[in-house]
Amino acid sequence: MALWESLTEPMRMGALTAKNRVEAAPTLTCIAHADQSVSRELVEFYRAQAKGGAGIITVLETAVDSDRAITQPTQLNLGSDFFIPGLCSVVEAIKSRGALASIQLNHGGRQAVSQLNGGRNPIGPSAMVGVFTEDRRRGEQVVEEMNLAMIDEVVDHFAAAAYRAKTAGFDMVMVHAGHGWLISQFISPAVNKRTDEYGGSLENRARFGIRVIEAIRERCGPDFAIEWRISASDLVPGGMEIEDAVQYALLMQDKVDCFQVSAGMIAEPRTYPYTHPSVYLPHGENLERAAEIKRAVTIPVGVVGSVLDLDEAGGWVADGKVDFVALCRALLADPALPLKTFRGQKDRAVPCIRCNACLIRGAHGQPMRCTVNPWTAREDYYRCLPPAAARKKVIVAGGGPAGMEAALIASARGHAVTLFEKESRLGGNLLVSSGPAFKDDWKRYLEFLVRQVEQSGIEVRLGTEATAGLVRAQSPDEVVVAVGAEPAWPDLPGIKGPNVLWAGDVLRGGQLPGGQASAGRVVVAGSGGMGQETALHLARQGRQVAIIEIPGGSEQDQTVNFVDAMVLEDQLEEYGIRVLRGVVLQEILESGVAVSGVDGRLPDMPAEAVVVAPCLRARTRVSEELAGSPAEVHVVGDCRAPRTLFYAIHEGFEAALEM
Repeated sequence: MALWESLTEPMRMGALTAKNRVEAAPTLTCIAHADQSVSRELVEFYRAQAKGGAGIITVLETAVDSDRAITQPTQLNLGSDFFIPGLCSVVEAIKSRGALASIQLNHGGRQAVSQLNGGRNPIGPSAMVGVFTEDRRRGEQVVEEMNLAMIDEVVDHFAAAAYRAKTAGFDMVMVHAGHGWLISQFISPAVNKRTDEYGGSLENRARFGIRVIEAIRERCGPDFAIEWRISASDLVPGGMEIEDAVQYALLMQDKVDCFQVSAGMIAEPRTYPYTHPSVYLPHGENLERAAEIKRAVTIPVGVVGSVLDLDEAGGWVADGKVDFVALCRALLADPALPLKTFRGQKDRAVPCIRCNACLIRGAHGQPMRCTVNPWTAREDYYRCLPPAAARKKVIVAGGGPAGMEAALIASARGHAVTLFEKESRLGGNLLVSSGPAFKDDWKRYLEFLVRQVEQSGIEVRLGTEATAGLVRAQSPDEVVVAVGAEPAWPDLPGIKGPNVLWAGDVLRGGQLPGGQASAGRVVVAGSGGMGQETALHLARQGRQVAIIEIPGGSEQDQTVNFVDAMVLEDQLEEYGIRVLRGVVLQEILESGVAVSGVDGRLPDMPAEAVVVAPCLRARTRVSEELAGSPAEVHVVGDCRAPRTLFYAIHEGFEAALEM
């Protein structure tokens, strides 16, 4: 029996039965209308999610009122009957494939944004200085302490929103009682400083949430299911810990139908990597917290957060750690992951790489996109790949991610595609970024891309550099130039010495100068994303590693987003890596490096090996030499400008669509 088979079993939640144990977790898409009503894009997004086979589809964070609950300009709203018709269309799309339709109800509380709520101050259990302004930065909003009348009003707003959801056809609601939103603010002793019946003891702090449940039950009836999402730990000093969460769950279990377990508080940026677990953290980041709650309660318990592999997740269910799993980013990468897995076609599913591009865009109010799936949240725009009006001869120069994506899409449209790659294997700089053991998610994606190319009708010529002359000799109709980028080596004494290696070669598995055993002390020159990942990679091998700056800086290297950067910082400290800000490489010596600081020359740093991680420079020669060619030339990926994998994949995709 395959491990994933435990996920195919139906699951009872109150009066409802889900067809399997996979939930599509809610995510902020930023594709609703500006008035917070449903857009056509949103309907098609959820249609794709439902077609993918999950048993429960939970619609994104939805404000329960328009007074003080709103946290994002393009979230949904259930504060009035105006929003019901649009949501009916979403429900129809979800139920067309036999999934249960759910919607997440939320109130921002202190994390709401005054500018989005008619200029009204945010509210919370206790008065404080506010958290977010309209651009999601920390602001000086005044948070008003909720009086008893305000509490009564918000309880009624939750119940009214739930009833509107039921009217629209939803089978259930998920009430967001985690991540530091309003209900979570009441339960967290780090935020709730009240001394009345809503503060102090756990029972008192839970009272607001209990009233919300009771009001929903009274308005919607016993057959309307309630899922309760909680943070099993706030991950902040003085906040909820797992022991408190277990007692909280025991208080709530006879009032709700299932729990979904997460962690962290949105208002505390240091917890972002745990509410949206980073690639540097293990899969199932919240699993043990969920398992502890499951051992204590009698209703179904699910886990969310880095649930990527349904074999792995099925094992958790089979072992009795959880009853179901909730996937978010994995279903953005491929909404059909459940269906493909259950049909024995797991290797055809696009793997999520946990790059958090989806999260970062949402945090800035931009429409959600997925690095590895250009279709995501644009299902209505693309619908299907248009077949080529005329079969063209297409040459793709470069077998990195941009080149492979362009080749795959062009071939799928019916073009005759030949791909040239100068190395002996496909991958380009994705071989670098997927190299460390802690980037296995990226390695799986690289293997997926290569497998797709191998199984297609694309002619691949490895070990052949696509020069401009070679490309012209093929007489192509269309050319995709995807030759990537190369390190911009600083002009320093000793830079070509035998003890020097490029960080990219190290990440690809290259041996350090002098052999593995002799290179105990390593200096990494370059403190950008590549330098930090290289340092962590080496430290995990037992090296003593220090990071210094490189002349001209590597601050242009923005490959690590702000969420992952926080985890990297923690892990650099955990592995004893010295990060020497302001210490700049001046010369590479046989015995180490010469460095300087703001006040001049500093003592030399001894090292057996020096790893240089400079910024990358676009390879522009091929595209420049093809200028004026009779063929249509598309320049994509890092050879246009060194950026992230997101741009490589999306530009390759768009180039192939334009043919």
